[in-house]
Amino acid sequence: MKVVIFCGGYGTRFWPISRKSTPKQFVPFLNGKSFFQLTYQRFRKQFAPEEIFVSTEENYTSFIRKQAPEVPRHNIISEPERKDLLAACGLATAVVNKYFPGESVLISWAKHLIARESVFLDAVMAAGDFADKTGLIVSVDSKPSYPSVHNGWVRLGKKIGRINEFNILQIEKHVEKPEKELAEKLFKEGGWLINTGYRVWKTDVMLSHYKKFQPKMYDSLMEIVEAWGTKKQDKVLKEIYHTLDKDSVEYGIFEKLPGDVRATIAADMGWEDVGISWELFYKSLITPKRKSIIEGGCETQLIDSENNLIIGSKGKMIAVIGLSDIAVIDTADGLLVCKLDQTQKVKDLYANLEHYYKEYTK
Repeated sequence: MKVVIFCGGYGTRFWPISRKSTPKQFVPFLNGKSFFQLTYQRFRKQFAPEEIFVSTEENYTSFIRKQAPEVPRHNIISEPERKDLLAACGLATAVVNKYFPGESVLISWAKHLIARESVFLDAVMAAGDFADKTGLIVSVDSKPSYPSVHNGWVRLGKKIGRINEFNILQIEKHVEKPEKELAEKLFKEGGWLINTGYRVWKTDVMLSHYKKFQPKMYDSLMEIVEAWGTKKQDKVLKEIYHTLDKDSVEYGIFEKLPGDVRATIAADMGWEDVGISWELFYKSLITPKRKSIIEGGCETQLIDSENNLIIGSKGKMIAVIGLSDIAVIDTADGLLVCKLDQTQKVKDLYANLEHYYKEYTK
């Protein structure tokens, strides 16, 4: 099995640390490590560098080479422009299939924290084994810890197999990012998992789905991959990729698939999608003994203040008096002060800055 780590987004929810030039997945503010480095190191416990591919934007390849220099250069799949995940997943699948025809591949993300990595890796390997045997698309999903409106939910169906200690279950239904009332209902109802986005599929099987449901894109991907690894690669990639439709893989492929081609594993792996907001980032790190989270190397003085998230660079003193449940995110040219339960609005703030103060998003 091979792994593809996707890390091409701007990370607009993590302003002011995350910018177009330096998106959050590459910023080393987690004990000196970036989200990408933590993700890569997690997979290195099970996979060799040659088995790990990275999908990113062309402008970010230098981060990959610096933070994971062991990854072979031909394993870095660079998009010449952003086209959303339908195109990105298709390109990555086609490239891996060229080098390893019919291989199972795990689709991974570089914005998650996983507390129990050994459980996660064992579940991934079980998903790979089952995908190899059956040709099904097998997810590794998580039991919900709260009624999330930020993720998709999948309802568990009947058991169709078992690999080691993991039951393989059919997916009866998928609800993408439900409204608050529905999310609360699903949470209380039980029998649902949070769709983490980790999926294993055989490259040839997934390409057959593209051929059936996205025939135009499939033909374009085949043109690109024919030139891949030759002197024509960059020219063909740039010309053809520009013509691809911009759509999500959820709507472009998964909504169209019959229910019997997908399955899931419920893994108690301590998964957190911390890339959604500063609040979730904070909640993923708090412990009974550590209620204020301080990252980035800054010094702090807190008086009558608790339950705060403070991020600042080394050589900076950040003092907070009489304030609790807030985020203070400080950079050289930007400062965010916000209630933790309002940090989901940072994405709206970023949109305003893009319109009126573009220099602070670059």
